[in-house]
Amino acid sequence: MLFDINRVKENKIRSRESRSKSFLLKRVFGDLENRILDLPQGWKCGLIEGCRKNDLKELSKIKKVTISELSHNTTETQSLDLYANLMQLHWSNDPYSDFFEKVKFLKTEGHFMCCLFGSETLNELRDSFFKAEMKLFGAASPRISPLPEIRDVGNLAAKVGLNNCVVDRDIIKVSYKSILDLFLDIKAMGETNAILERRKSLTTKNLVQEVEKFYFKNYTDKKSRKDTYTISATFEIIFLYGRK
Repeated sequence: MLFDINRVKENKIRSRESRSKSFLLKRVFGDLENRILDLPQGWKCGLIEGCRKNDLKELSKIKKVTISELSHNTTETQSLDLYANLMQLHWSNDPYSDFFEKVKFLKTEGHFMCCLFGSETLNELRDSFFKAEMKLFGAASPRISPLPEIRDVGNLAAKVGLNNCVVDRDIIKVSYKSILDLFLDIKAMGETNAILERRKSLTTKNLVQEVEKFYFKNYTDKKSRKDTYTISATFEIIFLYGRK
């Protein structure tokens, strides 16, 4: 077991309002919604997990599409023409089983779509935490979730029985004025640390300051205004499409 799934759910629920306002998630949700709307018109019954109805304004108008913020409790297999998952599956302790269970919902020829964070996400923050903790404590603790590479997602899709798979990614670079602004954005998305082996104590001011020093030293953007610098954070979004 790698992740504390109850903690993941708590983070998502606490960020319920702020997640809908996140510009990054709006972009991701809008992208996946457009991909679904571009599918052939033959599908009728769908389930979308990982967001609320107001996140998908066009799809929420379709009566036979169920939109669920968390996992939707259903035992019906081979009942859907479409299944989509938004930004949940990177929090999986057993990716094969979790993907396979979702694919079981689909009828033959049903559409499967998902998006999730990829391995390049927050690589700058990961590196800065590592260097700061090594300097202060001589050892580093897990701060940023291990995330899949794009090839891992494609290989997994084939293993769970999806055909005609297409995997692509969107690399999004975001600038922040301070490390605290980045932390707040991560919290607002419901993506704070839920690794079981995470350090349970509060992050000290001294550590945060040291992390920020390394971050500004290695990942400073060009000067945006006179005497003003920002730091850059990477978010990699992996998109997967396949048919059963």
